[in-house]
Amino acid sequence: MNKRKRTARRERKAPRDLSLPLEALRWRVEDPAEDGARLDRFLMERLTWRSRSSIVHLLREGKVSRNGEAVTRKAARVHLGDEVAVAVPPPAEEERHAELGERLAAAVLYQDEHLIALAKPAGLVVHPVGRVRVNTLIQALHWAFLHGPLRRAGRGPDRIPRICHRLDKDTSGVIVLALTLAARSRLQAAFDARDALEKDYFGVVVGAPEGDGGRVDLPLGRDEEAAVGLMMTSRPDGLPAATSWRVRARGEGLTALGFRIHTGRQHQIRVHAAQGLGCPILCDPLYGKGERCWPAEEPVLRRQALHAERLAFDHPIGGERVELRAPLPEDLRAVGERLVPG
Repeated sequence: MNKRKRTARRERKAPRDLSLPLEALRWRVEDPAEDGARLDRFLMERLTWRSRSSIVHLLREGKVSRNGEAVTRKAARVHLGDEVAVAVPPPAEEERHAELGERLAAAVLYQDEHLIALAKPAGLVVHPVGRVRVNTLIQALHWAFLHGPLRRAGRGPDRIPRICHRLDKDTSGVIVLALTLAARSRLQAAFDARDALEKDYFGVVVGAPEGDGGRVDLPLGRDEEAAVGLMMTSRPDGLPAATSWRVRARGEGLTALGFRIHTGRQHQIRVHAAQGLGCPILCDPLYGKGERCWPAEEPVLRRQALHAERLAFDHPIGGERVELRAPLPEDLRAVGERLVPG
């Protein structure tokens, strides 16, 4: 059974409340092709972010169980119907899902029976990844929907926020989530096709691009020489990526730009600004000029100056046009006030 089929089968189950602590990762052996498979290889297919040696370490430490009993041998076998579990240690960071859920409930831009959209604040990771295991947007929204201010009597347990797209941790602005599987499937297809999708951003760059507007067409791929694994770069064998831009204001060695992305690559605007325009996003920790705040004395900005300002699309169920806007947060307004429109 391939990964897509396994995912579809998991989706038919009641969705898990992501606001609750995760004590273990669990899988049931359902694929006849895995009957009799070695336990370490079974886990490697699922814990793809871990090395083989780290999985062996989990086994030796007694963190892996089969049908409720600890298993320490990497060559142990799994069989159809077995339940395999890996214990998850408690996170180092204190969980604040209730506090974040209250804040996100006040940031809702749009909601119906199929979708919810909100103005994501900067500094918030969208979903658990790497060392970030708690206090993410999706976990806080689950708390708000199941235990907090967005809870609604009579709503089925399957109507729960599901991620359709992402914003970087320090990018603020519009993000939309699906509340049903049908809405998520169709909205993700729209994000992939991009035919009727409009995504507009506000950003402040260091320097002055030539002209008042234009378009950057640079294919993007992983930067294999970067010390940070998630960095992207322009490369001939990369995926096509296109970004339109126009000047909105200038001043103090900075330029405020409006961006529209025509593709959805990782870090697309950030790389296109730095490598395509030669003007990196202000305070960008990966592609910028080294500044971490602006101005250096009495800073008003302490994160990358990028904001998802507008998102427009056809409703995945009703078909009507939906246009969402998130106002500039206070830190970007403070930067913009020092620039001259033009």
